[in-house]
Amino acid sequence: MQSQQSPRRGVWLKVLDSVERGILSLAARVVDRVESVVLGVELLKIIKKLRNALKSEFIRHLEGYGVNRVRVLSNLAFEWGNKNARIWVSDIGFTRYVTLMKLNRSNLIFE
Repeated sequence: MQSQQSPRRGVWLKVLDSVERGILSLAARVVDRVESVVLGVELLKIIKKLRNALKSEFIRHLEGYGVNRVRVLSNLAFEWGNKNARIWVSDIGFTRYVTLMKLNRSNLIFE
């Protein structure tokens, strides 16, 4: 699926240089199983670049702002006596909510 999405979004050309595109294309055609540690490390770096480039703006905010903000809120609520606040950190729904509220608030300020 990622190989189909990359060219459609133009990510393949924008994110990867010609050497990285060549390594990935050649490895996909020639290698069934990567045995070289060096090649494996390089392929992982390339795939990570593609994966990060394919993330939506919301996911990038979720991973950056949302996770950190929920951690802060959880610690604060725990200090105030909420014993259940520690589990908020692992609640992806709450993290999505906090991120969405931040994005909506940001959009209202600039309109």
